[in-house]
Amino acid sequence: MTVIGGILAGASTRGSDGQLWGLPQIPVQPSANLVVALSMFYGGMILLIRVWVNLRRHVLTMSTESSQRAESTNSQEHNTSQMQVRRQATTIGVVASVWAIPFLLGPPLGSRDVYAYAAQGRMAEVGIDVYLNGPGALGADPVLDAMDPIYLHAPVVYGPVFVTLSSLVSSLTSGPVASVLTFRLFAVIGLVVAAIGVFDIAKGLGRNPADALVLSVANPVILLHLVSGAHNEAIMLGFLIAGVALGRRARWRWLGIALCALGAVIKIPAILGVGFLAWPWVIEGLTPGKKALRLAASIVGPAIVLALAGYLTGWGWGWIGSMRSANPVDAYLSITRVLGGALHLVSGFELETILGIARPLGLIVASLIAGYLILAGRHPVPLGLGWSLLIFAIMHPTTQPWYLTWGLLLMAASSGGARNRAFVVLSAFAAVAVLPIGPQLGLVLLADTTSVVIALAMAGLVVLTLSPSLAEGVIPQRSVDPDLVSVIVPTRNEAPNIEPLVRRVGDSFADAVGGNTRIEIIFVDDSDDETAQVIQELADRSTLRDWNGPLVRLSHRTQGGRWGGLGGAVVDGFSVARGGIAIVIDGDLQHPPERIPALVSEIRSGVDLVVASRRVEGGSGGHGLTVVRDWISRWAANLSRMLFPKRVGRIADPLSGYFGIRLDRLDVSRLHPDGFKILIEVLATHAELSTLEIPFGFEDRAEGESKASFGQGLRFLSHLIDLRLRCSRPWAGSVGPQRVFPSS
Repeated sequence: MTVIGGILAGASTRGSDGQLWGLPQIPVQPSANLVVALSMFYGGMILLIRVWVNLRRHVLTMSTESSQRAESTNSQEHNTSQMQVRRQATTIGVVASVWAIPFLLGPPLGSRDVYAYAAQGRMAEVGIDVYLNGPGALGADPVLDAMDPIYLHAPVVYGPVFVTLSSLVSSLTSGPVASVLTFRLFAVIGLVVAAIGVFDIAKGLGRNPADALVLSVANPVILLHLVSGAHNEAIMLGFLIAGVALGRRARWRWLGIALCALGAVIKIPAILGVGFLAWPWVIEGLTPGKKALRLAASIVGPAIVLALAGYLTGWGWGWIGSMRSANPVDAYLSITRVLGGALHLVSGFELETILGIARPLGLIVASLIAGYLILAGRHPVPLGLGWSLLIFAIMHPTTQPWYLTWGLLLMAASSGGARNRAFVVLSAFAAVAVLPIGPQLGLVLLADTTSVVIALAMAGLVVLTLSPSLAEGVIPQRSVDPDLVSVIVPTRNEAPNIEPLVRRVGDSFADAVGGNTRIEIIFVDDSDDETAQVIQELADRSTLRDWNGPLVRLSHRTQGGRWGGLGGAVVDGFSVARGGIAIVIDGDLQHPPERIPALVSEIRSGVDLVVASRRVEGGSGGHGLTVVRDWISRWAANLSRMLFPKRVGRIADPLSGYFGIRLDRLDVSRLHPDGFKILIEVLATHAELSTLEIPFGFEDRAEGESKASFGQGLRFLSHLIDLRLRCSRPWAGSVGPQRVFPSS
């Protein structure tokens, strides 16, 4: 869909006999209705992103299960686990290759830079100095017809090795289309080398290498920009990541530094790898003199590599001067361009004057951050280097979406197995932030299409992204005790509130619930203070004959097992609960335990899920919240109802953390929360549950501190989007979503 949509949008015209596609026309001339073509292009990319996210969820789940089995068994099982990781890596490589096939066979998408590479190679082949002249010096040449006009008179800003490679491609091929396919071949070779390096780095850092490959070579932004677009970043990254992988080993450090320097003579950002690899070696020197010698060697050694590259290719140091004098492209994604333009509109100052200050200032800021990361040495080399390259890409005067790949691959290697939601969002943005053939197509769209049609097409893509139908599976049967009520209390540093909560829960049941009802209170604790000890003491006392309160149980989650935040704690509580009814209540006493019997009574009358609500008649509304927190709470609830109009929309207070549910109607395997609001997860994934709300009054906190924060708010928003994408029927993949980060 993406490739066909790009072709129809003007990325290709009819090719000659034997060609898959032909050169695009300038100005751009779509061969179909542009709204239809772009809907196909972006629709296909949205589907690819969604399948990519689902592939990652599957890989993480399988990897976690394998590692847990290995931890619980012997070394032979551990070796089996390692073999499974390698098999997973092979499978991911096959999947990425299959996804890449249409991009390999179709025309360049996202930009036309590869046509400029072909023109620059043609210049070098015929003896024109590419560092003093633009491709326009070729005169009448077919390769210029498909090139972006902004590069027509721009000298080359790439290293001499890439220029020599471009000249070789030009001499080996008979036309622009063949040149593009050859550049793609080199890009694929670079990506294969980079993939091996990513796997090695992730394994060396103790990260999940299979997930690192999903985040790198199977990433839609890599497929679109480095495979289809054939940008020379792919070759640069092959040298850079191979250099980092080797340079982390002491005996191969200098080879790694040399490879990073060779990456810089493809494209200059790779030079940062030299600093990150060399500095740890410098500070390992035992004396100031030895450190000084190592510092000098770290400067002279890479300089020799750069000089040799210039000498052997015959281009000398001309490329350095070309980069210094290059005029930045007016890129619409550049932060310095956006902020400079905003200041121009507000102040009326000359735009070029503002940009003349903002652009170098952005590079200075990025350089200072990179210098700090090198000198501080607080992060592993791949992670620090990844952050530096990503910041340089964002602060660059001519930021383009494919610049983000500078840092993304190293960050994938450094954080494989983590949630990485920001990484996924950034990759998705970079994959959809371009038009099939560059920004000029946007002008054609605005000139030929009404705003109403554009808005309708965008609305259709949003629906495709957030597909409203959800998948449902059969709820597995579990053995429960119908006379037992399990009260689940997730806690974090709530020691002063534990005993009062247990006492009030016991008192409320003693007066209001008769018959054979028994109670267990399950504390799922993520505390780092004495809370766990307080709970354990109560749990020990609750087993004695003279104890007249509810049974107390403790499940203390250590740092490595605290998946999903408070919501994950509740799910772990569901998993170990033995009662027929589970009541979820906070441990801060802001949820009055005296309402538990009412929740139990309604469930026993036949309701599956009963919510203690602040937002129904008789509830406390915003009592106990500041004006700002009350407004945020209402806004978040409205957003949740908008994303899930039928499932969450039926509840007035979906952010309530106080509710009861029949455990035999709950499928725990559907629940993959992240953060505070577990009720939304339950509602969104269990449409079949009957629901009811009863009012309660939110009480003031007596002890402890609220865990709400700005970070938790961002976590909530990202989780809402993840939940919407994860559970939708048409494109999510599996019927039963898998828990990505199960507790140990």
